[in-house]
Amino acid sequence: MGQVPDIDLPAQLQLLTTLLDQMPVGVVVLDAVGTVVHFNRYEEQLARRDRAEVLGTRFFVDVAPCMNIKALGGHFFERIGREPLQAATEFNFPFPFLETPREVMVRMTDFRVDGRPYGMLLVEDVSARRAVDRMKETLTSLLVHDLKNPLAVILANLTYVQSTPQVSAHPDLVEALTDGIDGGIRLQQMIVNLLDITRLEAGTMPLQRAVINVGDLVSKVVGDTQGSARERRATLVAERPNEPLFALLDADVLRRALDNLVNNALRYCRSGGRIIVGVQTASTGIEILVSDNGPGIPEAARASIFEKYTQAGAATPGSLNRGLGLTFVKLAVEAHGGDVTVECPATGGTTFRLKLPIEAEHHSRRSSRAPAT
Repeated sequence: MGQVPDIDLPAQLQLLTTLLDQMPVGVVVLDAVGTVVHFNRYEEQLARRDRAEVLGTRFFVDVAPCMNIKALGGHFFERIGREPLQAATEFNFPFPFLETPREVMVRMTDFRVDGRPYGMLLVEDVSARRAVDRMKETLTSLLVHDLKNPLAVILANLTYVQSTPQVSAHPDLVEALTDGIDGGIRLQQMIVNLLDITRLEAGTMPLQRAVINVGDLVSKVVGDTQGSARERRATLVAERPNEPLFALLDADVLRRALDNLVNNALRYCRSGGRIIVGVQTASTGIEILVSDNGPGIPEAARASIFEKYTQAGAATPGSLNRGLGLTFVKLAVEAHGGDVTVECPATGGTTFRLKLPIEAEHHSRRSSRAPAT
């Protein structure tokens, strides 16, 4: 262990670094010019570097000159002391003392002591977590494959039986088969959602982006769902601006998210109700709204409805909605760099608001997706 250089730090910062030394994550503190003023014990173990070798050196030049960290360095020097530092990156790092590269998550933030700005990097080895994510995706993919094939056979045979003259002459049989087919289709969608949710959570689902007219997409979703709306005696309306509204999005993923929201609205809206799917411009990009006149969502449940296996809507004793539709909606929108919120006016009804940037922004490797090819 080398001798730690004597670095003049304010008393408050000295106390803070004493606490940071006990953190179970790597911590690197930089002054306003990017010089390392603290390198905690966990980071010594993670990087296999003695802090005596690092303190007082230029972090982005002498300590971690790789391209991934240099990107954070540009963000650091552009904002330190002027704007808040909030950035992250995840990458494979070829540690020279390890046989295989490690996956590292680096988050950057800032703070002030005695009016002076400092940057702080939190470094975490996420290799084990990512390995588990990949294992979960593999197992889920195998499960989905095993479920989809027999379900497709069931749906094909039910559809065939429904179309035969012997069955079509009996309305009660047609209705029963229609209910069975609808249930199978919902199950099929749940199976696909299960796989894609796993992939979105692990950051391994690429989005095939292309410039699309969002108004056309909304109209298509509404048109394709009119049959289900008629069965429930509901009115389904698309509201879109007169001028085309273009955005760089994955049309298939976004359509599936909207399908989930519309079907959710149909499930809870009152008979004879009205569902509106609209798109409009916003200060940060575009917004897509799906509104219904159903009973609304209890306030206590709104914070958790996007979590897996959570009841959406007014629950009855003992009921549980085991669908994954709203979870898929949230992850799909976030993968585009956006956000989704839910609003329930006092007068009743529910509005889901999807906020999407015109062009997706990516702040880390984990949240980025491949462009359309």
